[in-house]
Amino acid sequence: MKVRSSVCAVVAATAVLFSAEGLANATPQRGGNLVFAVSLGEPATFDCHAAGSLNVMYRVAPHYSTLLQIDAAHYPKVVGDLAESWTVSPDGLVYEFKLRPNVKFHDGTKLTSGDVRASFERMRNPPQGVLSVRKELLADVASIETPDAGTVVFRLEKPNVSMLALLAQPYGCIYSEALLKSDPTYPAKKVMGTGPFKFVSYTPGAEWVGERFPDYFRPGLPHLDGFKAISLTPPSAVNALAGGQVMVDFRGVSPLEADRIVSTRGKDVQIFEANPAISTLFMAMINTQKPALRDPRVRKALALALDHWEGSKAMERSTTLSVVGGLARPGSEFARSNAELEKLPGFGRNVDAARAEARRLLAEAGQANLKLTFLNRKPWPFLGVYLIDQFRQIGVTMVQEQVEDSQFFARRRAGEFDLAVEYLPDYLDDPTAKWSIFVSHEKNPANIARYNDPKVDTLMEEQSRIGDPAKRLVVIRQLEEYILTQGYTLPLFWGRRTTVVDSRLQGYVPAPTNYVGQDLSQFWIKR
Repeated sequence: MKVRSSVCAVVAATAVLFSAEGLANATPQRGGNLVFAVSLGEPATFDCHAAGSLNVMYRVAPHYSTLLQIDAAHYPKVVGDLAESWTVSPDGLVYEFKLRPNVKFHDGTKLTSGDVRASFERMRNPPQGVLSVRKELLADVASIETPDAGTVVFRLEKPNVSMLALLAQPYGCIYSEALLKSDPTYPAKKVMGTGPFKFVSYTPGAEWVGERFPDYFRPGLPHLDGFKAISLTPPSAVNALAGGQVMVDFRGVSPLEADRIVSTRGKDVQIFEANPAISTLFMAMINTQKPALRDPRVRKALALALDHWEGSKAMERSTTLSVVGGLARPGSEFARSNAELEKLPGFGRNVDAARAEARRLLAEAGQANLKLTFLNRKPWPFLGVYLIDQFRQIGVTMVQEQVEDSQFFARRRAGEFDLAVEYLPDYLDDPTAKWSIFVSHEKNPANIARYNDPKVDTLMEEQSRIGDPAKRLVVIRQLEEYILTQGYTLPLFWGRRTTVVDSRLQGYVPAPTNYVGQDLSQFWIKR
């Protein structure tokens, strides 16, 4: 990962490279307000436990704390947030956490272990009317105990090699037990946590505002007086960056957009690049309950239609999605080499042969004139354009339907689509967290492909119990190959994030995921 600072206001300017670590050594200054763009639409909920998009987390994360967190500067290291220290029993079944003292909620009440227990109970066993889209990540938790106000104990049914990382999920906001007792759905409507910033206001389509919480438990933080998240379309966000109206769009921009901003602002911006890919894979999930798509031959034909290698060339300059990979982030410890990847459906180099086989499979299945719809969100029309072109090569007609987020998520949950855009839970490379959406639908409703497959479930559990990394990787590879061979999902492209940051803004770390480091406590403005 690197950070580039432009030294003159032309795209061809020579760039000076320096480390993010060097920036971190500067002495932070207190004061000022961070104004940043959110170019992913409006939040469908304020509830972290139900969040399915960064457009929620970019806004609410600064208001909440989590038990543990992933250290953005040393990804994927797990560090404490509310937890001051912890121990794990030798058999891996008991995790005991000591909480930081004197943590306060924004309403002035003191946080206790009861708040942590109530929040995790809500995530793993949500009451009626509450959505917890990642409850499967906590399936191994047998009980949560609070022996005293400063101690939380998680007891597991079976050891899980990824448990600390699962407990560090950024969506695991800790809520007030007292408020949850009065209304279990309060987080969807009211923003009140123990994070570095208090909620001030939200104007849909305009802005989300937070201010420094003076009783935040980390001494000296946050540095900022407050923040304002401006709701913008992606093109408007680029214009705002180029004009200096916002200091950053954490989502990132395409290389072409970065060139344009640098040509306008020169040394007034820095460019951070996360290489080779960030931890977000965009996929087309296939609704296996649709009559034509129940047939694995049809699903495999759709996979064989894709030319990832040429498609990535078309994507890389004008979009933030262009890296070719399977279900594991390219460059991560779980990823296949390109040679290994080419053996999987949709990744072969002989595209003509693959598409001939796809047409044969469709004819054999009686679906030579297949017509499909692709449910997509508004920021990513190019994904639908890509799929329409690729499927056309095998005689499949597809229509793209782009809808607002509220309708998008409702239709996905109801199964009202043939194919739908999906992105993996992207705070961690570990498959136990990242691939939870592939667990059978009856166990995990977040699986919008809606299949129930015991083999997927068995392999998912098996890999989570294996302590030896080499042996675990063998099972992980088997699981990935099986999911792709069955055609439950069509991997499209991984993200490559180029983030343009106003040179006055300090503290940004280009981690390989958008989700970590979003509480904004580490940011400061150089004056």
